[in-house]
Amino acid sequence: SPKCSAGPINILYVVVLDEKINNSQESMSTLSRKLQGYLEFFRSDLENADIRRVSFVFDKLQGDIIEEFTFPSILTYRAQLDYKEDILFRNIMPGYACLLDLNRLSSNFTVKLLDSQQTQTAYVHLYKATPRAKALEADKKANPKSRIYVRAVGFISEFSATNYEKMLVDALNALDIAVHENGFSFDNHLFLNLVSDYEKIILDPVTVEQTAVSILRRHGDRITALGLGEVETKLICSLTSDSAPIALRMVASNPTGYVQVMNTYVEAMDPSSTAPIFKLIGGTKASLSSSGDSSWEGMKITASYPLTRPFDNQRKAALRASDSLYCYDLPALFEAAVEKQWSSAAEKGGIEGGIRAASRPSMVMYTSELVVQRKNNDQKSWTMQDYLDGDLTLAQTQRKAGANDVGMVAWLMTLKTVEYPEGRQVVLIANDITFKAGSFGTREDVVFKLASEFARNNRLPRLYVAANSGARIGLAEGVKKLFKIAFKEPSKPENGFNFLYVTKSDYETKFQHNNQILVEPAVFNGEDVYKITDIIGAEPDLGVENLKGSGLIAGETSVAYNDIFTMTLVLGRTVGIGAYLVRLGQRTIQKTTSSP
Repeated sequence: SPKCSAGPINILYVVVLDEKINNSQESMSTLSRKLQGYLEFFRSDLENADIRRVSFVFDKLQGDIIEEFTFPSILTYRAQLDYKEDILFRNIMPGYACLLDLNRLSSNFTVKLLDSQQTQTAYVHLYKATPRAKALEADKKANPKSRIYVRAVGFISEFSATNYEKMLVDALNALDIAVHENGFSFDNHLFLNLVSDYEKIILDPVTVEQTAVSILRRHGDRITALGLGEVETKLICSLTSDSAPIALRMVASNPTGYVQVMNTYVEAMDPSSTAPIFKLIGGTKASLSSSGDSSWEGMKITASYPLTRPFDNQRKAALRASDSLYCYDLPALFEAAVEKQWSSAAEKGGIEGGIRAASRPSMVMYTSELVVQRKNNDQKSWTMQDYLDGDLTLAQTQRKAGANDVGMVAWLMTLKTVEYPEGRQVVLIANDITFKAGSFGTREDVVFKLASEFARNNRLPRLYVAANSGARIGLAEGVKKLFKIAFKEPSKPENGFNFLYVTKSDYETKFQHNNQILVEPAVFNGEDVYKITDIIGAEPDLGVENLKGSGLIAGETSVAYNDIFTMTLVLGRTVGIGAYLVRLGQRTIQKTTSSP
């Protein structure tokens, strides 16, 4: 028959029954080279027969453990590789290769197979992923070291906590050996693909998420010890017996080092294109409690894994700047604290413990972010003047973590505690230490003021998490880029300078028609220049207006202390107005190493 114009389409399987092979990677690599020599001898015949792929299947030698069924060893050679082995897919049935999602590794990493094994629950494949030079160039803060990506595929007839946990444990056991042998203990990744007859599996995503989270938290210490940054789970199911199947993707991480948090996405079509993307599912535990970072929202399902996970840089900046946490990780810690309280109450045993265990709600916390907006829904950036004019309001909303454009964040949290299972509301206010060093500008003051007023108006406790650098002392960036220094002795700058100036051309093109600077004509080194006498700048919040805002929130804190319960938690450095707010709030919890 004539060849296909689109390329080779035929597939050849060679099943060897008379020889069993050692499944070690060294033995298989030796065998692979021999088979490649055979294929090279028949290459013209393979091309004439339009062979796209040749797969050799061997039985494996039995090890010390006798298994009821041993999956065969498989080596696959592809025409597009000049009939060389596709090592990444060694010991994988070619038809199952797509289930490993290895295409998400190729752009940012060079990938090498470390091991592959079959367990009672899954086929587990481990890969060494080394960041490519171009990826490191694009993300200069990324860790350049290699890491391990584990891909596990399991075939299930139904989803259950037992099936999921067994598959997770098998994958962790395989990773444990690989980490011990190779020493990669940071930024590792685990992908669990639960393949099923999805038309017969009817599941509620909320139930699936809660089951997965409880299991991951049970194994949290081991997951952390193995350097797993993320545990990703894929499952295709139906919501009802007559609904179309959906692909769920659950991504769990432990950004704080204290608690596993999870976001659940569905693979959906992007209305603006034909590419499927990840869409966050509303109504799940993470979305209702604001305990996840929603970082995959809107990402293409084929997008490469990044070298640095979203918000890693912010978390490192918070740790470096003030030995503190990233503010958007705080809700997850409150949720974990309430869950721990319920667990401790249930463990008491007896009648009381049984009652507590039976009355524990499935959701212990609901959270919405309090965001300052214009009353007319105008999306333009607002200012202190808008507040003074009465044009701003505080809106409750569910939005992605890190969507703030101001260094103060607030939430309304409903905590279902052991003492009050119906739930009590609390207003939480926190500095974002990663936004301009957590300093107080006028916009930060407005967020603090409105959130505190909201707590007072609704008679709610107000918690303030402090980690800041006091009132903002701004820099006029436009002037900073262009000013020059008239040194007394250019060869000895340590002797001081006479004045700051801008060149005549810079003044005429950048500053003449605005009031960013005030100047006087001068001469320096025989050249006409403009001596800077005053710097006003074009950016807001550069000077004393920030002190006016500081007075506003200091007064608000004093009133709040008299009207409602106030508590301050000092997580890091807090100075100036930040320290004064701590004092005015009276009740304080702080680390002994970070005294305001």
